[in-house]
Amino acid sequence: MSSKQDKAIGATLLLSSASLFAYYTIWALIMPFVDDGHPLHEYFPDRKYAIIIPVVLLLFGLTVIFTFLALVMIKSNGTKKGVKKA
Repeated sequence: MSSKQDKAIGATLLLSSASLFAYYTIWALIMPFVDDGHPLHEYFPDRKYAIIIPVVLLLFGLTVIFTFLALVMIKSNGTKKGVKKA
């Protein structure tokens, strides 16, 4: 990849993550104080999902990380058994 492509990908990732952060912050921290009948509520899911989605993503991420660590530990333990100590 060239430097221009790297910069474009980096800018895209930065813009998308900043947008997602702003959307989630408004949804989780500001929308509870807006009246229920306000039309702005049409752009956001129910507030219970503001907690459920991050918890599910965190559990999934931790599962992937610990599964990887367990597989690495099992593999390294298997290679050590084959080596005899003097």
